[in-house]
Amino acid sequence: MTTVLLVDDEKLIQRSLEKTLLRAGYDVLTAPDCKTGSEVFAQNAAAVDIAVLDLNMPGMNGIEACRQIKTLPNCHDIPIIMVTSSDEMDDLKHAFAAGAMDYLTKPPNEVELLARLRSALRLKQETDRRKAREQELKRLNGRLEQVLTNLAEQHHMLQLEQEKSERLLLNILPSSVAQQLKQSPGVIAERFEEVTVLFADIVDFTPLSASIPPEELVNLLNDIFSLFDHLAEKHGLEKIKTIGDAYMAVGGLPMPMENHATAVANMALDIQCEMNRLFNGRLQVRIGLHTGPVVAGVIGKKKFIYDLWGDTVNTASRMESHGLTGNVQVTEATYHHLKDHYLLEKRGTIQVKGKGNVVTYLLLGHRRDFVNDRAPTFLG
Repeated sequence: MTTVLLVDDEKLIQRSLEKTLLRAGYDVLTAPDCKTGSEVFAQNAAAVDIAVLDLNMPGMNGIEACRQIKTLPNCHDIPIIMVTSSDEMDDLKHAFAAGAMDYLTKPPNEVELLARLRSALRLKQETDRRKAREQELKRLNGRLEQVLTNLAEQHHMLQLEQEKSERLLLNILPSSVAQQLKQSPGVIAERFEEVTVLFADIVDFTPLSASIPPEELVNLLNDIFSLFDHLAEKHGLEKIKTIGDAYMAVGGLPMPMENHATAVANMALDIQCEMNRLFNGRLQVRIGLHTGPVVAGVIGKKKFIYDLWGDTVNTASRMESHGLTGNVQVTEATYHHLKDHYLLEKRGTIQVKGKGNVVTYLLLGHRRDFVNDRAPTFLG
């Protein structure tokens, strides 16, 4: 039920208005003056829906009471109707400035009173609904902003995870192969007509592994192979894999390069130089190179690895395993790519498992590093 606060110092008018409001179904709170009316309103602010104030009363007038009511918490939109005599019209502008919504002239007409009340209450209801919609929109907007913030954070985290996955994938596969695998999963295989394959093996690694703790052994391998990784990157080569204490790399794929043999030769010489610098002969490598065609790609469904297949791979591996400690052994195919710019010493024909007799050479260094092409005598 709607509650009306009725404040008027004229008892007859107050009683008449009260009866009219009660007959119309309103609850009525009354006060004989504005000071008392303000106190009654403050005590019943949650229940009062509309106030009817006499504008001109002794002590606090209706304008001052209106200002007080409007300053109470959650009461700014309470409709207030002023009741005024005809000679007080000049005061109405001050009443409206104080927050009054409407006015009635004395003596109030019953029909007009109820009509003004209904109109003011409808306007109040519309205002309340509008504010409720605004609050709901504000709440929904806040939730939307939170959802968008959460989505942005999740998107950022997803991007970070994707970047981590991408970096991990690129640590396993060449970039072009990774892209191809993402676009069309399945077998990836490509033939390269000419590449140079390198195998490097740490000499006497097996007895070494039995003499030092496993953790120390793994750390040593990590240091050595990280150095090899750096050299492979320096010379534009593709690391293929490590197999125990052996390291495999290739020049000329997945992006073909004309100087694949020289790039691989430079890496091999750098490996020798760095191993001598770090270990001073206490730990040596044996390196083998061969040039020829291969098939490269990714097979299987799990634990992808980019690998090479073909006789070229087998021959390069044999060059390492049949090589000499501390030396780089190359086949005749690789020799023809290097002979103009590198000093090579013919080792001769050796018996190679699965290959028969093979002519091999030892890569000694760049020609520019020797005077009159005189290299140190090979100690085999």
